[in-house]
Amino acid sequence: MSNAGASDMRGGMGLQAWPRSLGVMPGDNLLLMADLTRIMWRLSRHDRRSRPADVLRVFMEAIGPEGTLLVPAFDHDLLDGDAFDVRFTKPQTGALANAALSVEGSLRTLHPLHSFAVVGRQAEQLAQMENESSFGADSPFAWMHGNGVYLIALDLDLNDSLTYVHHVEELERVPYRSWKDFHIRYTDPAGHTSDRVFKLFAKRPGHHIQLNGMEQDLEAAGAMKRIDLDGVKALRIDLATAHRVFQQDIRKNRARGFHSFHLQIWSTDQLRRLFNAVTGGRTRRQRIAHAARSH
Repeated sequence: MSNAGASDMRGGMGLQAWPRSLGVMPGDNLLLMADLTRIMWRLSRHDRRSRPADVLRVFMEAIGPEGTLLVPAFDHDLLDGDAFDVRFTKPQTGALANAALSVEGSLRTLHPLHSFAVVGRQAEQLAQMENESSFGADSPFAWMHGNGVYLIALDLDLNDSLTYVHHVEELERVPYRSWKDFHIRYTDPAGHTSDRVFKLFAKRPGHHIQLNGMEQDLEAAGAMKRIDLDGVKALRIDLATAHRVFQQDIRKNRARGFHSFHLQIWSTDQLRRLFNAVTGGRTRRQRIAHAARSH
């Protein structure tokens, strides 16, 4: 890896100082998410050798061998009846996920829809979880809640980073979601392939999640901090505290702080369902592209 950002970036603090500015300490358990498009442009102006792995490296160094780092390696395009190979199917969550999966010693958690690249002390424990539901009580999201994990989101807003909220929704059994089965031709880390069924607590048609309206509540509870990293916006979110904030809104406010129903969205969802029923969910080009990501 290069030393991109180790010194000043446009006269600022430099990439190497980001973890310290975000309060990252040795031994921390950290969920890292980033939109690297603008970040890499900024870093490359200082050092053309800059790579996504450089961002990953500075956070791995900050938490050290006693910490654990998780990076989302989700597959949002997976449909009922698709194939998934945990060893080779590429994630859709960007360059940071690909960099994390390439790190020596990294592992991938097993759920085909919502997996994580994991490195560090607890990586093996996470990679052995056999959760059937993406966000269930036996999932990596539940592990995050019980192990002091906080989210660092770089150049992402709350709505694009706090996937964790769906874990709260599932535990609370919110009425605007229902169970959906995914029948997957699944290949495990040992290369064994079998037909398996996974579950997702999916939104019902017409329902919309907008998390940005919860920012003041999260900040007031001490769950969320905004940090400026030389013009790169960052969020630091204590997931256990955020869990309580969303749980309270669900129980006392019927989730109206972040959930709503819209007839126009309902109509769009119904048209999408009709399209999926007619086409199998993808155009020919999309099916070819998905198959290529699975090998």
